[in-house]
Amino acid sequence: MITKVKSSGYFGIESFSVDVEVDISKGLPAFNIVGLGDTAINESRERIKAGIRNSGYKLEPKRITVNLTPANIKKVGTHFDLPTAVGIMEGYGLIKSRKEILENYIFMGEVSLAGEVKRTQGIVNGAILAKENNCRGIVIPYDNLREGSLIKGIEIVAVKNLKEAVEFLENGNYKKYDVPEEKEIFNEEIDFYDVKGQEKAKRALEICAAGGHNLLMAGTPGSGKTMLAKRITTILPPMTDEEKIEVTKLYSISGKLSETNPVINKRPFRSPHHTSSSTAVIGGGKTPSLGEISLADKGVLFLDEIVEFKKDVLEALREPLEERKVSVTRAVYKAEFPADFIFIGACNPCKCGYAFEDGDLCTCSAGEISRYMKKLSGPILDRIDLKIEIKRLTEDELTGDMPRETSEEIRKRVIRAREIQKKRFGCEKLNGHMTRKDLEKFCRLDEETKAIMKTAVKNLNLSARSFDRVLKAARTISDLAGSRDIKKIHIMEALSYRISEFNI
Repeated sequence: MITKVKSSGYFGIESFSVDVEVDISKGLPAFNIVGLGDTAINESRERIKAGIRNSGYKLEPKRITVNLTPANIKKVGTHFDLPTAVGIMEGYGLIKSRKEILENYIFMGEVSLAGEVKRTQGIVNGAILAKENNCRGIVIPYDNLREGSLIKGIEIVAVKNLKEAVEFLENGNYKKYDVPEEKEIFNEEIDFYDVKGQEKAKRALEICAAGGHNLLMAGTPGSGKTMLAKRITTILPPMTDEEKIEVTKLYSISGKLSETNPVINKRPFRSPHHTSSSTAVIGGGKTPSLGEISLADKGVLFLDEIVEFKKDVLEALREPLEERKVSVTRAVYKAEFPADFIFIGACNPCKCGYAFEDGDLCTCSAGEISRYMKKLSGPILDRIDLKIEIKRLTEDELTGDMPRETSEEIRKRVIRAREIQKKRFGCEKLNGHMTRKDLEKFCRLDEETKAIMKTAVKNLNLSARSFDRVLKAARTISDLAGSRDIKKIHIMEALSYRISEFNI
């Protein structure tokens, strides 16, 4: 007799149904798992047998065959332990599960040698799949309870060990654990109030946060580029429930959730090192895995020392910056990952770093400066909305006590601007994501502002993409000001972020 237990798999970020079929037969004792499982699945045999024995059940020497169907799709993860253990105990006749439970619940969880059901990956994917397939619910490890509870409309059964799973299978009873309320966590040690001076950089980050724009900061070492970039998350609006589910799903299948961080409720800030490979940043590999740009989804991707990144890594950012997604194609698969993030790059203006400073601090020639900045190609620069130059603070700025805004004060303006955009587009869409039709409808210019833009196109050599990005930034600036129309002052400020002495 074959026992069938429902489970879930994932390929890239897409979920698919998996039936764990277990056959117990006479013959030479063996335990085989077939169906294109990875190393973690193949190594689960001893874990599962020990877990069943240490839960108080005796396994007689028999031939055990487990098939993960569909057998033509690669399966990864340790979450197949629980459905496999359930199928084996049912096949041996050690338990008598209710038929309606096996038919209407998905099982996911890793089994330890002691029979405990441990935290595993892909729980959000499984819960979403259960809801889409009209299942009654999903059985998951207790450690994944917060994660699974993000998905409403299905029953979440959390178990700590195999005995609790058996109790549910046989009687339909399970302990209903309380799910602690999730609250957004702020790092109080990081605040824009800590940053002295650099008002233009602060303003640029506010515009980026309000409209979802990309930013490049070029400045002297020690001028505060990294310090500024890290504080942008403190002025971004809280995540919506849909965003929490999407980002938690990505972190779940990547194995980056933990007991202390079971749900992603704060916008991600990813800052890969400049030695990172293209696969680490973009994603891919032998099996489709997420890169840093996808882990930054709904948050911020910060590339410090951007000119030191490998050329292939930077050029691979073209599609994500434009489309907010990335397609990874390999010989054996094609996968599409989300990549909806605010991009911030930071670099020095030259090799020594002091080209913006007065005096003779810079030791680089004009040719060396040009070659250094040309590491950033035109197509990449064209996709960046705002570009600013940052100099070291003056003595007065360092020692003075000028009034400074807190992150909370700036955040209130950002949230108001985003509310305007939500009313404008009727959805969670930002000015930085406007299409050509949106620009024609919401970025109409009067004769004076048209004349300014004509002059800018000629003098700044703006491409069609750059022209559109100026309009998008101007639209955000006007939203921050609470203005219905784009005025001269808004256009002029947007253009000021395209002008650069070193053509960055």
